[in-house]
Amino acid sequence: MSLNKLHIFAKNRDAVASQKGYTFQQLKTLEDWIENRIVGGNEDIYCDYEDDILSRDIIQGKSKFKQIKLYSTDFSFSSENIKKAIAHFFTMYVKGEYSFDKIEFNFETNASVVKKTVKDNDADLLQDWFVNQNNLGADLLDRIRIRVKAILGEYIDQSTKKLGANTELKGDLQIAKNMFGNLKNEELDAFIRCIKWQFDGVDTNEAIEQIAARIENLIPKIPLPLADDKTRTYVALLVSEVYQRSIQDDPEDRKLTKDLLDSVLLNAGDKEDQLYLKTLQQFKDAATVRQFYPGEFQALINAVSYCRWNQMDDGHKTFWLDLLQQYIKIDDTPIANRRKAIYEYLFLKIGHRLPKEKTESAISEDGYLIYYYFNNWGIRDRVQDIEDDIVLLQLIKSQIKSFGLTFSEDDISKWEASIKFRLEEEVLKEKRVDRLCELLEMQGHLAAQVDITDPIGSYKIALEFYKKIPPLLEKAQYYSLARIYAQMNQMVKMLTKYGLNEELIDMVDEFMNEIQDYADRTGLRHKSAHDFVERGVLHIQRHDFPNYLKALELFHRAKSLWRLEYTKEGYILSLQGIAKVYDGLGMSYASKYYSLIAFWSAWHFSDAKLYKRLPESFGQIQHVDYKHGSWMNAIEDFNHYLFSKREFDERGFDMSNDENYLRSLLEMATILHAVPLICPEMTAFIESLKPKLGFVWTDQMRPLVEELTENIKDLDSLKSILNKTLIDLPLNDVGPTRNIRFHALGNDWHIHFDNNETMTPIGEEFVSFLQITLCEIVRVNPNIINSGKKVVIAIQNGHFQKQSLGNDHWIVTIPGFDSKEQPEVQIHYTYIGSLVIAILRSLSNLSRIEFNQFYLEQLLKTELLGEKALEVSTYQRVFRNIMAGSSKTIWQRSDFNPVDENSITITYPKWLPK
Repeated sequence: MSLNKLHIFAKNRDAVASQKGYTFQQLKTLEDWIENRIVGGNEDIYCDYEDDILSRDIIQGKSKFKQIKLYSTDFSFSSENIKKAIAHFFTMYVKGEYSFDKIEFNFETNASVVKKTVKDNDADLLQDWFVNQNNLGADLLDRIRIRVKAILGEYIDQSTKKLGANTELKGDLQIAKNMFGNLKNEELDAFIRCIKWQFDGVDTNEAIEQIAARIENLIPKIPLPLADDKTRTYVALLVSEVYQRSIQDDPEDRKLTKDLLDSVLLNAGDKEDQLYLKTLQQFKDAATVRQFYPGEFQALINAVSYCRWNQMDDGHKTFWLDLLQQYIKIDDTPIANRRKAIYEYLFLKIGHRLPKEKTESAISEDGYLIYYYFNNWGIRDRVQDIEDDIVLLQLIKSQIKSFGLTFSEDDISKWEASIKFRLEEEVLKEKRVDRLCELLEMQGHLAAQVDITDPIGSYKIALEFYKKIPPLLEKAQYYSLARIYAQMNQMVKMLTKYGLNEELIDMVDEFMNEIQDYADRTGLRHKSAHDFVERGVLHIQRHDFPNYLKALELFHRAKSLWRLEYTKEGYILSLQGIAKVYDGLGMSYASKYYSLIAFWSAWHFSDAKLYKRLPESFGQIQHVDYKHGSWMNAIEDFNHYLFSKREFDERGFDMSNDENYLRSLLEMATILHAVPLICPEMTAFIESLKPKLGFVWTDQMRPLVEELTENIKDLDSLKSILNKTLIDLPLNDVGPTRNIRFHALGNDWHIHFDNNETMTPIGEEFVSFLQITLCEIVRVNPNIINSGKKVVIAIQNGHFQKQSLGNDHWIVTIPGFDSKEQPEVQIHYTYIGSLVIAILRSLSNLSRIEFNQFYLEQLLKTELLGEKALEVSTYQRVFRNIMAGSSKTIWQRSDFNPVDENSITITYPKWLPK
C-alpha cells in the first residue's frame, strides 16, 4: 500500500535556526560532514532541511534523518520532543520522495532517559527500546508499536483539527486518516525498526566540549595536505560554512558535499593548495577532453602531480586518471605530451606509499602504455625529461619485484641501455656547465636504480656521478644542488622510518654533509629573493615615485638571485615584476624589453610548467604599446596574445576571472573604435581585422565597441579620453616614420626612425637602453642632468656611429643584430651604451672626465647597469624571433598617412622627476 498520502500531516520544519542547542546541532552536522569525507562516502548532508540533519546517498539509495537535542532534562515517552520526533520521522517515512530509499531516523541527545517510570511516561519502555534497538524481540516490539501508534494517532487528530478548516483538503484528510487506521502491524514495525536512539548522558557543557574535541581529532584524518598548526582555523572555517549553508532558502544551497569541504580547506592553504583547487574546479566544469591545448594539459599535469605527492584519496585520483586517459586517447595529443600523460597516469595509479596489503600491481593491465612510452622514449621536449624515464624504469622494476608484474627483462635492459648511452653522449658534447651538472645528476639517478636488489652497490655508483658536480659549481650560473639535497633528505627519512639499509643511510648522509654548505647557500639565495620581492611589493603599494624606484632595484636583485634551475619560475615572475615597475615609471620600452625577455625565457626554459606565463608577458607587451600610442604594434601584440592564451592558459577566454584579458579586450576595442575616427583612411583596414578574431570579436569585443560607439560618438569626445589614458600620440607607428616621445628627467625626448620591420627592433632597442639608463641615473644622482631640453634623436641602420647636429639633435646608426654568441652580444650592447652615454654626457653639468667616471664607477660597477640593460639576450634578437610570425598586413603601416600631431593633444606626463 502506498503511504505517501499520509505526508499531508507533515509540519514545516524549515525555520529552526532559533531552537535551543543550535550550536550543538551545527557541530553535530560538521562531525557528520567530516566523517563522511574521511571514509570516502557519497553522502550529501543538508543543514536544516527535512530535519536538523539529512544525509542522503543517492547512489546507494540511503537517507538518514537526524534530530539533535541539547537538553538539561532527561526524556521519556511523555516528553514533547520525543513525541514530535516520532511524528516527524513518520511523515518523512511516508513521503513519496524517499519511498524507494533505505531510511534511518536518528534521535541524538546529550541527555538520558528518565530513570523513574511514572504514569504515562513509559520511561522503562523507551530505555528498553534504546538498549535493544538493534535486536527488537516480538514482545518488546508489540509494546513499542502500541505506544508509537498512540503518539501518531494523537498527532494525526491534532493535525486533522488544524487543517480541517481548509475545505480543499477535507477529502485528502479523510483518506489519509482512514489509511492510518488501516495500517498493518508489519507496516508500523518496519517504521519502528528505522528509528535509532542515542542518549549520551552528559551535561550540556560537557557535550559541547566532547564534540569539539572529536572534531579537532578528526581534522588530521582528512585525506588532504593540511597544516598541523591550523586545526582550529580549519574548524572555524568549516563551522562558518555550516552556518552559512543552514540559512540559505534553496535546499540545494544547504547541501554539504565532499567537494565543498575540500574547497573550504584547500582555500585556507598556501598558493599551491589554492591553485590545485582552482584547477580541480575548472576541470570539473568541463570534464570531457575534445582537443589538445598545451596550457590546459599542463594545468592537468600540475594538478595530477599535486594529487600524487599529497596522496589524495580515491575520489581525486579517479577523476584525474579519467582525464589522463582521455588525453592519452585523443588523436591530436602530441607524442611527447602523450608520454607525459602516460607517465603521470602510471605513477598516480602506483602512488608514493610503500606496497602494503596488495596482491596485484596497480598497473598490471597497463603494459601497452608502458611499451608505448618507452618505444617512443626519444621523442621529448627537452633532455631533462629523461629524468621521468629513469623514475618510471625504477617504478616498473619495483612492481616486478613486489608483484611479479609481467615484463620482458630484455626490453627493460634495452630501454635502460638507450637512456645510459644518450646521457653519455650528451655529457661528451655539452659545453655549458649548468647543463653538464644536470646531466651528471641524471646519470647518478640512472645508476641508483640499475639494480634494485642491491641498492647499496647501485648507490655507490650513483654517488660517483654526484661527486663530479661540486667541483663544477664555481662556474655554474643557475644550477643548484638544493634539489638533489632535498631528494636525498627525503630518502634518508624514508629509509630511517622503515628501518631499511643502515649502510645506505650512512653513505647518503655522508654525501649530504659534503654538499650541505652549497645547498644552504642556494637555499638562502632563494629566501633572499623572496624577501626582496616582498619588500618590493610593499614599496609599490605606496604608489609614489621614490618607492617605485626602490621596488625596481629590489626586483632586479631578486632576478639575479633567482637565476637557478629550480627557481626559474621565480626568475620569470621577477622579470614580469620589473616590467610592471618600469611601466609604472613611464618607461614603456624598458617595460616592453623585460616583458619580451620574460616570454623568451619562459619559452626557452622548455619547461611546460612555465608556459602559463607566456600570455601574461604578451598581455603586458600589448599594454605598453597601447599606452604609448603604438597601436599597429598593439594590434599585432593582441594576435600573439590570443594565440598564447589559447594554447597555454588553462582559463581560456573567460572574461569573468581574468583581469589581464579583460584589459586587453578593452584596449583592443578602443583601438577598433578610435582608429576610423582619427584616421578615416584606415577604416577598411580596421574592418578587415574583425572577422579574423572570430568569436572573440562577435561574443566579447563587439559589445565593448558598441558601448564605446554609444558613449564616444565623435573625435572631439574621443580626444579628451585619449589624453587621459595615453602617454604618447595614438598611431605614432603609422606612416613612413616611427615617432616615440616621452618626458623624463625634465627633458622632452623625441626619437624617430624609418617605420619598417628592420628599424623597429633597432629603434626600440635604443629607446629601451636609454630608459633603463635614465632610471638608474635618477636613482643615483638625477641632478647631474640638465633640464628643459628637447632632445631629438634620429636612428638609422648602419655601423655604430653618432653625429651631433647641435641644439641637442643627434643622428645615431645601429646595425641589425641577431647573434647569440655572448662575446658579440656584449660588444653590441657596449656600443649602444656608448651612444646613449654620449648623448647623456652632452646634457650633463659634469665634465667629460667626471661623467665618464660616473658612468663607469657608479652606473656600471656599482649599480650593474650592464646587467640591467642586457638580460639573457638582445632586444633585437628577442623581438625578431618572437614577432617572426607578424602579419604582413600589419607592416603596411608605412603605406598610410601619418596622423597630424596637431589633431590630437596629448599631455605628456613628466616621468622620473628630479
